[in-house]
Amino acid sequence: MYNDKIDSRQMIIEGPTLEDCKVRLYQRYGNRYQIISHRVELKGGILGFGQKEVVCANYVVDERFGMGQSPSNGNYGMSRANSYTDRTVYSGGQETPNQISAGQDFANRRDEFLKNQLGSGGTITNLMQMANLSKQIQTIAQDINSIKEATSGKELHPTIRKIDSYLEQNEFTQSYIEKINARIRNELTYEDLDDFDLVQNHVVDWIADSIAVAPKFSKSKKNCHTIIIVGPTGVGKTTTVAKMAAKLKLAAKNKKLPSPVIQMITTDTMKVGAEEQLEHYGGIMGVNVTRAMTTEDLKDLYDSYKSDVDFIFIDTSGYSPRDFENIGKMRTLLDVDGMKADIYLAVSATTKPKDLENILRNFEPFNFRSVIITKCDETLSYGNVLSVLFEKNKSISWLTTGQNVLHSLERAHPMHFLKYLTGFTVDKDHILEKYGPEEEAEESQ
Repeated sequence: MYNDKIDSRQMIIEGPTLEDCKVRLYQRYGNRYQIISHRVELKGGILGFGQKEVVCANYVVDERFGMGQSPSNGNYGMSRANSYTDRTVYSGGQETPNQISAGQDFANRRDEFLKNQLGSGGTITNLMQMANLSKQIQTIAQDINSIKEATSGKELHPTIRKIDSYLEQNEFTQSYIEKINARIRNELTYEDLDDFDLVQNHVVDWIADSIAVAPKFSKSKKNCHTIIIVGPTGVGKTTTVAKMAAKLKLAAKNKKLPSPVIQMITTDTMKVGAEEQLEHYGGIMGVNVTRAMTTEDLKDLYDSYKSDVDFIFIDTSGYSPRDFENIGKMRTLLDVDGMKADIYLAVSATTKPKDLENILRNFEPFNFRSVIITKCDETLSYGNVLSVLFEKNKSISWLTTGQNVLHSLERAHPMHFLKYLTGFTVDKDHILEKYGPEEEAEESQ
């Protein structure tokens, strides 16, 4: 676009270059015009990017000839006026000294203008770099939008949508599902996605890899092994203590070894009949049960038993994860000098992800060794628990799978969780070859 406007007694013409302005002035006035001054302005663009140079020339016309009178070659340059790359020719096809000087003057004024706009050292190169940067930013933004569209639910590959559906059915958290999706995109090719069996085998392996199983421990032959079970109310801590003691007794009997000497202590002051319940189990197994109400009580009992027994199991009160005061008191009660105990956190397999996150966070001060998942017989979906334990980097030691004290405690193994996956086909032989056989909890727990 060209714009002419009257400014006092002078007129102004705008064009992409000074030469183009001169061509148009010559077409209109012949040699009767005179350019008084000119400047370069930047116009257009968005937020300063993508702007174009426009030359604004102030000129006057010699009024001795009629306004609008054209030179003899009045159509000269008309076809060239719209071509920004052509050089306009005057005076028989040669550039005049004034034109050369005007070109140099334009370059000097251009750089001076850019220096004022861009600071010291500013040149046309700076502006070009800024324009290129703007273009790159726009390209990146377009790429990001394309990626968002390609990874939206409507654009996902059918295999990924199917995998997501299966993971959701198994109650894995959204953040866990997103991590699986990221691995699919990063580690598998687009051609791989057309083979659903291949993809699901990878996903099952990744789920198995995300299940951290705590290593077994071996009891010291010189000292007793002290085990403490903590956790919120109602998760089955007391029965878990009984099941662990019973397993030790049964394992020794099956191996025709001397029965281990076990002492059970309860510090549970909240649950009605907690001591009586533990005494009931202890009576069946021939295990003594005592109560500790304070840290001093627990220290006295520990000091009196540690040299004479193989295992000490300590049952604790159950509190809401938000009962910070009583959880703190229990932590103090268990802080016995010289008692090096392995502490385990018991959580129910049916716990919702947010609740499990709170439990892990609020029982963290106990520095528990790993997690025991209880009540596994009450659900067939473990995605909720597995997701949170993976994200919080917590391992699993045991599972309780029923009410039978002697036969419902199992060592944790990935296969136990994988075999209940809804929708997925699990290659059991492959999993057992990779992670070893499933085992029951034995003496070397």
